Amino acid sequence: MYSPELIMITLLLLVPIAAAVLLALFKPDIIRNIIVTVSAVVLIGTSVALAASAWSNGITVVHAAIPWLWTALFLVEFAVAVIILCLAVKYKKPLAIILAVVQAVLLLILEFSGIVHPQAEIVLTLSNLSLIMVLIIGIIGSLICVYALGYMKDYAAHSHDVPDRRRYFFAILFLFLTAMFGIVLSSHLMMLLAFWEVTTLCSFLLIGYSRTSEAITNSFRAVWMNLIGGIAFTGAVIYLAQMNPEASLLSIPNLLAVDNVGLVTIPLALIALAGITKAAQMPFSTWLTGAMVAPTPVSALLHSSTMVKAGVFLLIVFAPLFSQTWVGIALAFVGAFTFLMTSALAISQSNAKKVLAYSTIANLGLITACAGIGTPAAIVAAILLTIFHAVAKCLLFLCVGAVEHKIGSRDIEDMDSLLVRQPVLAVMMVVGIAGMYLAPFGMLISKWAAIEAFINAPLGCVFIAILAFGSAFTVFFWTKWLGKLFMRMAKPTGEDSRLNPSEKISIVVIGILVLLACIGFPVITGLVIVPYAAAFYPGYLGASGLFAA
Repeated sequence: MYSPELIMITLLLLVPIAAAVLLALFKPDIIRNIIVTVSAVVLIGTSVALAASAWSNGITVVHAAIPWLWTALFLVEFAVAVIILCLAVKYKKPLAIILAVVQAVLLLILEFSGIVHPQAEIVLTLSNLSLIMVLIIGIIGSLICVYALGYMKDYAAHSHDVPDRRRYFFAILFLFLTAMFGIVLSSHLMMLLAFWEVTTLCSFLLIGYSRTSEAITNSFRAVWMNLIGGIAFTGAVIYLAQMNPEASLLSIPNLLAVDNVGLVTIPLALIALAGITKAAQMPFSTWLTGAMVAPTPVSALLHSSTMVKAGVFLLIVFAPLFSQTWVGIALAFVGAFTFLMTSALAISQSNAKKVLAYSTIANLGLITACAGIGTPAAIVAAILLTIFHAVAKCLLFLCVGAVEHKIGSRDIEDMDSLLVRQPVLAVMMVVGIAGMYLAPFGMLISKWAAIEAFINAPLGCVFIAILAFGSAFTVFFWTKWLGKLFMRMAKPTGEDSRLNPSEKISIVVIGILVLLACIGFPVITGLVIVPYAAAFYPGYLGASGLFAA
């Protein structure tokens, strides 16, 4: 008898795959609209139901007997490496060729050396962090797919030099969601690695969607940087498997419970490297800014509910171990430096997508710094930042994409008097910008939480100073953008302010989610996030100020 939770997890993993297959097969718009809409509704409903069921029943793990799973996961990993290798050869990208070969060799070593012998039964995790991520992926990711219906129709109509590949585009979007669900629900590193590699392939294919020379160059930059992370991740798995013949340390709960953290410092460092490459931290940040060449739904998906969120998710999962090693301090400084520098770089940008890209990297840097510190208050701050950034940044990307189609520009300087020209989009954009830096919205509260976490951290004054300066930079570019929306144009333009229904629904719903996240902040923190941190630090109650240090 299968548990309701296992059935819902199965739906989350299989519905996007089924949708991807159907979307790849059928070309008519009406069929595509039905498949995407129905799949989105199912994923949103299932995500909410899974979280509600797990929280109400106190379920934290789900067991499933799938004896062929490990072979299937290896085949998926190896297929990803081979596909990337073939495309790298086709486009003559030597660095990607070398890294894909290295990854393929490491996967063969992992599979055939006999060092890993996992059980037929797998355990899927339903921790509070995993369930939060399920909600982000299921709700925001699905709404982005719905938004893409209208956006990509306009994109195909206006981009005459780009062939209409919407079947391929939507199929990859849904495969991306499957991979993300797999990452956040995995409790075994080998399973997580397989889905991790799939996200690398999906992002590579989506960034290169237009297949222009710029898109190809940027997609290969993304893939070789993320291949470095994949190689590091695979190396960590091999190292842990060699340390422990029974491969018990490949279970994430077992690894988190290890007595002597010093013994696993090297694999922790490799996992941290994997996390910062996926999270686009310096010096790997250029792949994410280059990804802005992709259609806006891709940018929204990469920044809010997939890819970079996989990176910070991995770092938050292992934050309790990072706090006990030099790896944590190094990771915290990488994140803090990235936050400061990319916040400063965003000031000079007028391209709205570039501003959002640098802002994303900066906020991911702050999350990375919190994960590196690894105290309970830092973990709470990291999760809060992840939630509020996901909803607000997604809203802004979707608004920018719609505005670009309406006014023919994504330049902030061209958004004068947008409240009059495009009232719905402008109001939603104001909500998104406010959500990123104004009180009482979540990002400001989360940064306060980060300050409290840094107070008692090693070299805490340095981190607080970096956070203060970086946050000051963010005030510059968000205020500049907000001011532009309220400025008055010399002449009205008479633009059509009507939105495609799929775009309008997605934008308005996510705008409402930004407000609900702010209103529900105390409940989310007290009932979900603090208990997650307390599981690793039993004495933690989150009672000092907003958060205990």
